[in-house]
Amino acid sequence: MKAGGYTRRVLLRQLAFLGVGLGAAWWLRERYLFPKPLVEFSDGRSETAWLPLPDPAGLVELQAKVAGIPIRVVVDSGAQFSAIDRRLAARLGLQDSAFPLLAFGVSGQPSLTHTVSLDLAIGTLRLRGVRAATLELLTLSGVIRRPFAMLIGRDVLRALTVDIDWPNARMRFVRPEAFHPGPGAGVAKVRSQGGALMTPISIEGSSPVEVMVDTGATSDLALSAKTARSLGLLNGRPVTTGRSVSLGGMSEDRVVRASRVQFAGRTLKDVEVQVFTPTSPAPLPAGLLGVGILRRFRVGLDIAAGVLWLTEAAAAPGRGDGARVVLKQGP
Repeated sequence: MKAGGYTRRVLLRQLAFLGVGLGAAWWLRERYLFPKPLVEFSDGRSETAWLPLPDPAGLVELQAKVAGIPIRVVVDSGAQFSAIDRRLAARLGLQDSAFPLLAFGVSGQPSLTHTVSLDLAIGTLRLRGVRAATLELLTLSGVIRRPFAMLIGRDVLRALTVDIDWPNARMRFVRPEAFHPGPGAGVAKVRSQGGALMTPISIEGSSPVEVMVDTGATSDLALSAKTARSLGLLNGRPVTTGRSVSLGGMSEDRVVRASRVQFAGRTLKDVEVQVFTPTSPAPLPAGLLGVGILRRFRVGLDIAAGVLWLTEAAAAPGRGDGARVVLKQGP
């Protein structure tokens, strides 16, 4: 996450089940630890109304309720699984499961945790039987002065299509079979890897590199040190630093600028690139395509189908962000 110079990235990985074959471990993960939640809409429709985004330049933050308690949640396509603040889960009396997990960030040490089951309400959307890892979310997110109590990860997002209209500071949830992208929407090249949407980018004319589409990272682009070095981004160009907050605590990341980045048939100029150095054996991608780039678009995410829609939507009156998009079609 980035706010006032901070960035945050959370990834979750399940502990290995000793003595359990790969097929059985997958079944336990998908059917018991993180099953697809039951999706309902209280008004009988197939979508929520448009929900306001308080910070058009930031994360997808929404107001929600768990057991009638108002909380702030973040929609995070980069998180493999959902998570809830550990102290909040204890206060609500949510029971831990018997199976432990390891939670990884891009830096710091992994955290041992468990999961709980809960029902979540966001507007007219009701998600029943959500499984969430318990983490110190309020403490970690409080460092950047925008505390949130829950991450909505890909285990939940695979049951819905997420329609995020950044230029107009709003979003909605839609049943996948009822979703229709807006006029002018194009389908970006992506592929599904472990449930994540991976998209190819080219930096300053390089061969394509696959990065994860990540609504939980506020930077333009984040690359592992190994990837940045292989692309020549650490060879003599100016380097600044930025503080990074992840599950392992706070660390310093290097920050460089790329003169151009090609993404989805467009060329982006003067792109900030955060360079992270993993300190734990986390299952990290080569890079993350964050909100700094995605907020230029109305974005449709269908995690289950592996589809990413992009629309260069004009901002509504009073919303100036959409008019400042600096994109050029073609190579």
